Amino acid sequence: MARDIFYTAIDIGTSKICTIIARVGPEGDLKVVGTSVAPSQGVEKASIATTAEAQEAIRASLAEAERYLGRRVPEAYVSISGREMTCLNTTGLIHTASREEPVSRKDVLNLIESSYPKADVEKEVVHVIPVNYWIDGYRSVRNPVGLHADQIQVESHVVMGERNHVYGTIRAVENCGVLVRSLVLGALASSEATLSEHEKEVGVLLVDIGDGSTDMAIFKHGELWYNSSTPVGGKQFTRDLSVALGMPYYVAEELKEKWAHAMLTAEEAQEEVALPSFQGRPSRLVRRGELCKPLVDRLQETLGLIMVKAQQAGLSRFPAGGVVITGGTAEMPGLRQKAREILGCPVRIASPLEVQGLPPEQLKPSYSTVIGLLLWGIKHHGEKPLYRSGDRIPWDHKVLIQRVKELIEAK
Repeated sequence: MARDIFYTAIDIGTSKICTIIARVGPEGDLKVVGTSVAPSQGVEKASIATTAEAQEAIRASLAEAERYLGRRVPEAYVSISGREMTCLNTTGLIHTASREEPVSRKDVLNLIESSYPKADVEKEVVHVIPVNYWIDGYRSVRNPVGLHADQIQVESHVVMGERNHVYGTIRAVENCGVLVRSLVLGALASSEATLSEHEKEVGVLLVDIGDGSTDMAIFKHGELWYNSSTPVGGKQFTRDLSVALGMPYYVAEELKEKWAHAMLTAEEAQEEVALPSFQGRPSRLVRRGELCKPLVDRLQETLGLIMVKAQQAGLSRFPAGGVVITGGTAEMPGLRQKAREILGCPVRIASPLEVQGLPPEQLKPSYSTVIGLLLWGIKHHGEKPLYRSGDRIPWDHKVLIQRVKELIEAK
């Protein structure tokens, strides 16, 4: 008799730790059965800075989500982001035994192995994603199995992280009594909840502006092709506002949430906003345009960095699918119009897919990563666990082979 399968996703963010537990029934029906959002601690710019504090926040988030379920969860899919995450594209090439025999699954697995990088001792491979195959050097195909060729070649996208960052994230979660089933690049997780297959196919640039970093991912031919992270996010927006207005950070955050706008009209810019008194200083009035200026300046700078990163990735123009923006800062009114003005291409603000049982307040761009993480885990459930304590073998190498098997069998 088929049983329910439970999945857990943990998004370790700079401002919050989000945990979602979901059940998939025998008929494939998905329902969230436990959620939690706990204030983050010990995390700076999407990286764990103080392990003990981060563990405490993760443990609190897990405990609250598990309370709804009524029992402990054994394993989880966990996000990883930050400037410690880098990428490269590799190729692999093999010659088949005979052109008379069709390319087999074993041939493709050997091919993927040939593209696996020799990572630096300070790096750990997190994802290896086959992007495209070539038959005899010129014919591009998605799945070479069953075709006849003298040689087959693959282009793979490799995501790597600094070893301390990778294992620090794993330890912080596993010290809370939960096995890390897999680490998932934050932007890759967000793409599962925000991008359509068509967008990935024609090419799209995903921008996830979180609280501590802005993550970028470029998709081509349906797969991740480039990823990058900049340590600038919502916190920097708030700090800029705090300095500009001479107000405490928490006051600036409240003002940002209430009054921020990226494209004010002339009339809106003249509206007066009351700044509260503090430390004996009297309250005062400022124009809304004055309040929004440091936020818009930071937004323009952030979007400019995205353009630079896209050029560094080798793009001469934005992909046909345009730019999709998600993350907490994506909720700023007027951001879409300002981004279109600066980037000069189609822009879409993306909220995550709806999932049954998820609270309405979590169907916002700021929850795209944790919801996508859950969907990624369900989609990749057949893969072997990525990590075991003490396992020094390149753990993603094992899951890569399993993933390729599933992709081939599904086509």
